[in-house]
Amino acid sequence: MANDDNLIPFKKGESGNPNGRPRKSFAVINEELKAKGVEELTRGALIEAYSLIFNSSESDLKVLAKDSNTPYALRLIIGELNSARTRSKALQDYRDYMFGKAQDKVDHTTNGKDINIINLGMGTKPTE
Repeated sequence: MANDDNLIPFKKGESGNPNGRPRKSFAVINEELKAKGVEELTRGALIEAYSLIFNSSESDLKVLAKDSNTPYALRLIIGELNSARTRSKALQDYRDYMFGKAQDKVDHTTNGKDINIINLGMGTKPTE
């Protein structure tokens, strides 16, 4: 039984545990998931999964998305691809992840002329 001397009164709306329950670290969550038999996803396995998703039929993907035994993240990916609102962005993100972002070529000229580099520290004058 509690001792009245140890009880601290709280104001209305004030929490008795202001910091709340401590958050679990990634290490703790990783240990829990591994104990449940969840395996680590490697980059190669993720790229292979994307490739297989891109080559699967719509009906096969819909079955996977409804199966509660399919990993949740995979169901979310399939959901993004199935949504007209998110499909284009999802495809772009997956392409960028797998192949890297497309590079833009930039032409560094002014009025069609090359830029002259001036080395002010060496006393070099610009050419015309």
